[in-house]
Amino acid sequence: MKFFSKQSAIFALGMAATGVSANSCQALNDQKATDECYMKIALDYALIHNPGFPFGALIVDHTKNDISCYGANSNKKNKLLHGETAAFWNCTELYPSPTNDDMFNPGLDWSQQTLYTTGEPCPMCASQSIYRGVSRVVWGTSIPDINKSGRQQLMIGMHDVVASAKIGANLPNPEIPILEGGVLKDECDHAFWCAFEVFRDDAYYAAMAKDGHEQYIEDRNARFKCKTVPKKSHDEL
Repeated sequence: MKFFSKQSAIFALGMAATGVSANSCQALNDQKATDECYMKIALDYALIHNPGFPFGALIVDHTKNDISCYGANSNKKNKLLHGETAAFWNCTELYPSPTNDDMFNPGLDWSQQTLYTTGEPCPMCASQSIYRGVSRVVWGTSIPDINKSGRQQLMIGMHDVVASAKIGANLPNPEIPILEGGVLKDECDHAFWCAFEVFRDDAYYAAMAKDGHEQYIEDRNARFKCKTVPKKSHDEL
């Protein structure tokens, strides 16, 4: 519980600094507006907590329209703690199984939860979403765009991971999450493009040119001015 409490304090400080409040999301009735509101919170938290790797996530109880927990990429503490993984961990800590049986009696009704994440979940996090049982996954930018920004990715999309989910006898899993991508995509693209500038070396530019992506780079540089995005040395992460 100490880990969650520490993260909660950081979250509260971050939200106070940005002026973003979950209350503003609760007042919305339109699904698109609600999704954008929660994505903005996830992105703002990521930019405050780890702007060098702005993968932020929220888990929201969509029956109550309230945040259950949150997470941000924590590559210094543990490189496996992607934003989604951190959020799942925080929720499990905050809502432990009352019978110490998280598989069959979790402390949170995951079927009522929506995962919001600034970047399309990697195969590891996509799998966790299925195993954890969230009913909906919403993301900002895509795996291909994160990769084109200069950072390594496993080029397997969330839709492909979900399509591979089977129960016994190779039957389709009836409890796979609903997927929604591209929410606040430009804002998330902006954050990742600027954060990963440090990884765009000569080999990157040569490969992008070989694949005919010079215009992609020109477009990103023209639209996404990095001085407008909070930055921190990667050595501080």
